[in-house]
Amino acid sequence: MKIAVFTKKYGVPLIVLIWALFQMGFTKFGDLNPWKLGGYGMYSDYHPDSYFVWFQIDDNKVLARKTKLFSTNAKFRQLVLKCRSYPSTNNLKKLHAYFKHTNKGHFKVEAWRLNFTSESLKLNQVLVNSYEE
Repeated sequence: MKIAVFTKKYGVPLIVLIWALFQMGFTKFGDLNPWKLGGYGMYSDYHPDSYFVWFQIDDNKVLARKTKLFSTNAKFRQLVLKCRSYPSTNNLKKLHAYFKHTNKGHFKVEAWRLNFTSESLKLNQVLVNSYEE
């Protein structure tokens, strides 16, 4: 089979396959939002303001952006905002590791979002992801 015929027949599907594998790899091993890269979900993007990052220390829950560390430490603020934008396990793990240096006790990092049900007109919280050691 000649290269021109092969390229004409299999070129576009091969490029799409490579592009999909590239995106899946960056989504799995990087910090890429699965809705980005290539415009596949440009109208499906979530709103990061609807995600909230909480620390559960013993029986107390503390909102991450209400902590003193959030207002005084730029690195901590960046990690919290990253978790609000994309609450992957990897991002929550990085935030957990950073916060562990200031809090020596056992705690859990959780990302929650608000959910409004139009049928019942109820607003509730849904756990998106959590991480603890």
